[in-house]
Amino acid sequence: MARRLRPFVEREATWAVALAALGFVSMYATLPAATLLGMRAIRRRHGGDGSEPALGMLAFGIMWISFLLAYPAMRVIVIAAQQPGGWGPRAFLGTLIVFAAAIVALASLAVRMHPERWIARRFLLVGIGLAILVVFTQAMVLVLGGLPAWSFAS
Repeated sequence: MARRLRPFVEREATWAVALAALGFVSMYATLPAATLLGMRAIRRRHGGDGSEPALGMLAFGIMWISFLLAYPAMRVIVIAAQQPGGWGPRAFLGTLIVFAAAIVALASLAVRMHPERWIARRFLLVGIGLAILVVFTQAMVLVLGGLPAWSFAS
């Protein structure tokens, strides 16, 4: 069975939209990777079927929606991190930055990897999914655990 190899720029645009859609669930961890891949898809106008700039702009629209959906929870976490003794929210923000960098690296590898390396691609997908799951779980533990910043949010 012959597989159709999608051009590099099409893979970038598809990954940008997928990572932008996960921006709310990942509490912004996938948004840097989606931004990077979306900008590349918009800038490169060769190698695909021509829909890549539109998919890049769609990724930016979905990123904005993801940003707005996660904003209340992230605002509370940032306010709590500014309070004295707020080590939990600070640790969350530190791990968020680390996982965002990891997701950028894993997504870049997944885009560049040849489609026939399906085992390695599966491990990259599992790594991205695991990073998203950890960040979301940490955020929900903080927010639903009753951060003291709820009284300061105005």
